[in-house]
Order: sequence, then C-alpha cells, then structure tokens
Amino acid sequence: MSQRIFQSDEHQTAFDKQGFLILSFLEKEDIAYLNKLFDDLHPNLQQGGFFSGSYSQDLKYKKEASDKIVDVFQKAYEKYFTNFTPFGAAFLYKVPGFGEDLPIHQDWTIVNEEEAVALNCWVPLQDINETNGALHIVPGTHYDKIKTLRSPTIPFFFSGHDELVLQAAIPMYVKAGEAVILNQSVIHGSAPNKSDTIRKAITAGVKTKGAQMYFHYKVPEKDELEVFAMDDDFLISFNDFANDIGQRPYLGESVGFKSYQSPQLEKTKLLDTIEKNTKEAGFAYTYPKERKSFFKNLLTKLNLL
Repeated sequence: MSQRIFQSDEHQTAFDKQGFLILSFLEKEDIAYLNKLFDDLHPNLQQGGFFSGSYSQDLKYKKEASDKIVDVFQKAYEKYFTNFTPFGAAFLYKVPGFGEDLPIHQDWTIVNEEEAVALNCWVPLQDINETNGALHIVPGTHYDKIKTLRSPTIPFFFSGHDELVLQAAIPMYVKAGEAVILNQSVIHGSAPNKSDTIRKAITAGVKTKGAQMYFHYKVPEKDELEVFAMDDDFLISFNDFANDIGQRPYLGESVGFKSYQSPQLEKTKLLDTIEKNTKEAGFAYTYPKERKSFFKNLLTKLNLL
C-alpha cells in the first residue's frame, strides 16, 4: 500500500485499489482562465498529433505555464491531498489532423515508491468523449501491484505486447475540469483526436511532501542503473526533452548505481497478470481463451504442465 496522500479514507482506498480515481477539480472560472492561458501561450498551433508543453525548448514558457497552472490547482490540492508537494505542470494537447494516439506506457519512477507516492492530475479543459482523445487506463497495474522501475531507457514489463495490454484499458470520459488522478506507475495512454477542435488538457504532479525526486538511467550493455537525485522541477527543465531523456542526465547529481533487470513477462504470464490485477481493482477484463493452444490446454488438463 502506498503512503497516504489523500485526506479522505474513501479516496485513498480507491486510489490504492485501482491506481487512479476521478474527482471534481476545477470551477467554471478556473476552466475559462486556463483555456485563455492556453490560447495566449499557444497562438499558432499548426501541426496535428500529440504534444506536451514539457517537450518545448523554451524554458521560460514551461516555467510560466507550470507556475500559473499550479496556482489555479492549489485550491483543489488543499481540498483533497495531505502531506504533499506539487512538482510542476504542463499543457497536453492534441491538434486534429493526423489521428495520432499516445501509446500506452508507464510514467517514470521519480520517487522511492517503497516510501513515497507520486501522482499525476490529468485535467481536460473540455468534455472528453470517444472522438477527442480520451485518456485510457489499465486499472490495477500500479507499483503497489506490479513492482518495476521505469525510465526512458528501461523497457516496460509489457514491451512487445502493447496491443494486448491496451485491450484491458478503460476510457476516461470525464467532464471539463474533472481530474483523473493517476499513480505515476499505472499503465495509461490516450486515443487519437478525431474531432475538429484541439483537445486541451493539463498534467500536474503531486508527490509525498519532502520526497526526493530521482531519475534512473540504464547503463548501456549492463544490468545496472545509475540513479540521479533531481530538483523538483526537473521534468520541465530539459533543454531538448526528446533527445535529452535518452542520454545520461546533465541535470541532478549521481547518487550511485544499482543492479536491475527489467521483468519481461512472456505472453501468457503477462495476460494472466493483467487479468488478475484488473479484477482486483474492480474492473475485471478477461482475454480470449484461445491464446492457449489446444495442445497446451490438453496437457494442463492431464496435469502434465
């Protein structure tokens, strides 16, 4: 069970069980302000597809957006969380045009998840439906249930089976200003924006108060990670995000090395794990049983496997 971060027992229990929960988050005036802030900061959006403000090479823009979003979110933070520290925010937007999705993934391990919790508040600025790029989550796949370390240089435990795992994902059709609060470690992604308007959303981070931030870098050709202690704003501090996150960090301070092999579950074990954890989270998904061959099923019945 993760360290407590919600004031409400009900919210904490749901978060621990599911890896996420949905909460009312913003007032109408907050939504209007953030929509205007988005438009002011992004006057000439042309390309289609998915973008995150953290990808920008404009550090001033990233800092301004983060600070102003966190200021607005502070009311909701104080309403729902306890013993917490915000660690930045960014706009996430999908411009119509290419029908690009955001592949399923897990966010990076940025705190010691045995002792602390880090979560994202995903908040759309318009109602989300089946056409405009909904967030999808695979319930029960968070660190409390499946313990992994995660970074851009470490493969996911489900790598190579993304489409199978995606079948168990649940769409988050939430209203403007509602927040999907998700554990950094839960599997999630988002669908293409097939509407005719920009899908605007925000991601904002909250962690256990005082928890040190980390980045894990996979040492090439070794089953070893170099661990870097990072400042709280490091996620919006990369000069060239897309390139920099795959390199040994120039941010932070190296605090040592640790042995690590990413667990790679073979197909049947992976599907059984997803079935088990979604069921425990209250969102049972059962994969088609034809995944096992007739011969293997026969041997199983004869107790020869």
